Amino acid sequence: MYNRQTLFELKKDLCRLLVEKASDGIFIVGKDRFEYCNPSFVQFCGISETEFASASAQKIIETIVHPDDREEIKKWWCELTKNSDNSVVGPVRVNNREGRTGHLQLSSTDGQEQKIIGVIRDISELVESQSRLLEKERILSSLIEQARTPVFIVQNGVIKYANPAVLETFGYCPEEVIETRIDEYLSEDRKEDIMSLYGQRHSDPNVSQKLECTLLHKNGQKIEVDVEFNFIEYQGQPAEIVLAHDITERKIIESRLEEALEKLRKAFGATIRVLNKIVEIKDPYTGGHQKRVAELARTIATEMGLTPEQIDGLRLAAQIHDIGKIIVPSEILNKPGILSESEWGLVKNHAAIGYELLKDMNFPWPVAEIVYQHHERMDGSGYPRGLKGEQIMIEARIMAVADVVEAMSSFRPYRESYALEDALSEIEVNRGRLYDPRVVEVCRDLFRKKGFRLNNCSFK
Repeated sequence: MYNRQTLFELKKDLCRLLVEKASDGIFIVGKDRFEYCNPSFVQFCGISETEFASASAQKIIETIVHPDDREEIKKWWCELTKNSDNSVVGPVRVNNREGRTGHLQLSSTDGQEQKIIGVIRDISELVESQSRLLEKERILSSLIEQARTPVFIVQNGVIKYANPAVLETFGYCPEEVIETRIDEYLSEDRKEDIMSLYGQRHSDPNVSQKLECTLLHKNGQKIEVDVEFNFIEYQGQPAEIVLAHDITERKIIESRLEEALEKLRKAFGATIRVLNKIVEIKDPYTGGHQKRVAELARTIATEMGLTPEQIDGLRLAAQIHDIGKIIVPSEILNKPGILSESEWGLVKNHAAIGYELLKDMNFPWPVAEIVYQHHERMDGSGYPRGLKGEQIMIEARIMAVADVVEAMSSFRPYRESYALEDALSEIEVNRGRLYDPRVVEVCRDLFRKKGFRLNNCSFK
């Protein structure tokens, strides 16, 4: 056990250690001379030990105090000598010889021998941080004020701030909209939906921080805007900063582009129908075959989750995938017997001929390449280029399965139609070798589980 004297010494040593290691400058003044200064105070002031020993403490302190605060220190010191009750002064600003900034607080002790205890806290980094923050706030404020995009601060559905761009875009002076509710500027047709989303944003983090809506100009005109908002704190309360990008012109352009694209689709559709008609004139069976292959291929592609663009390209390519057969004589196409080697070579060449006929047409889809590949097989045994696996476009792999199933299930002058089960067995037996396994699985399920029907057959 420690005795009282030992505990006192321990506490004194601990206090000395804490003061010596403190980051704040600490000093004691008695009879206008420094009796003690810790290392942090000496380091902050940058004054030599000789100066501390010879100069007046009041003079040294007044030297480092900011000029605007010196009068306060002088007054306090003067009153202290008159036994004033005002025993504490500060914090006041101080600067050392290197320009670093601090805060100083002085206090006097009671007792027979009055002493002054001072504490300096170096706040240079804090001042610099605040200065940088103020500069960032100034730059941000300037950017918002000069921005051409309307910016709002909204709190509980009420507009608390609006930048000058509001006038140019919506016809209102910023002062007109402040303290008004945002729903006053929403078009009636979507007001309920927008306000519902606005109400959900705090409770559901998955609610979109961006949406398109229609706001009303002061003259009643509808303005299409792309609104994005982020949570902030404004005057100590949660709020949103809202940017409203005017996309009216963009919407007009998008509408015109959509109209142009629709016209283009119709033009391409008409072209495809003409090409299909050419094949039908040459061989009615082939023409009908292409239409049914297109429907089956489109359905498989949809089930597999291909993009709308891929599906459109596949459907159109499937409608004319046998266009190259127009160079094959009708007597060969409808020959009841076995084809000779030269005749079969002419038939096999239809994929390459189709590609040559279509490659220079400016389709927005790879129609010519799909037609070129629709007889390629996964193991490389197909024609005309012997492509294999992933070298074959997914659209062509789909068409290969649809082509085989429809062809086997349909009547031809030179043979009777196979049962649909035989056609499905063909693609199942050769699943992975000739045909893409995933395509085979989807095609099989369409007929067996989902009741898909070709125009001339169904699964029984």
